[in-house]
Amino acid sequence: MTRKLETALVIDDDDAFRTTLGGALRRRGVRARTAATVEEGLVALEYEPADLVIIDYRMPKRDGLSALSSYRRMRPSAIIVMLTGYGDIPLAVAAVKEGADTLMTKPIDADRLLREAAALPERPVGEALMEQPVRVYNLDELERDTIRKALVDSGGVVASAAKMLGIDRRTLQRKLKKIS
Repeated sequence: MTRKLETALVIDDDDAFRTTLGGALRRRGVRARTAATVEEGLVALEYEPADLVIIDYRMPKRDGLSALSSYRRMRPSAIIVMLTGYGDIPLAVAAVKEGADTLMTKPIDADRLLREAAALPERPVGEALMEQPVRVYNLDELERDTIRKALVDSGGVVASAAKMLGIDRRTLQRKLKKIS
């Protein structure tokens, strides 16, 4: 079941990216607002709620990861997507632990962002939160999926994929042998 996303808040210190993504969301019928800092985003969310909160990981002063719990407390039912150009498995796990629903890598296509965010399961609120089973993550599966995505994004070039992942090319080659 997919949810209807009517409002969004894009928090990113990169003016061009923030403006472009906000405009792309608006063209798709989402009332999108933007903020340049974590604090500005918290104020914006306080005055007008959003169904979807998109926050960048690396920002000046306060990074997005440290702010996730604040955003989650303000909007427990919102979909929170952390964006990063430096995605890795430990960051994905930390983001989900802190309150994000998912972590996506930049650059992001607005259609894919909306499709994947709307398909995420609804987050339980209040008493329903107590009844939720503990979510178990398979780190091997997360690593395999991340490596495959990097390979696709790099056009199959192992050296480029390794650079995207922040690891040595030989390390990636060993991991590929292991998961094949």
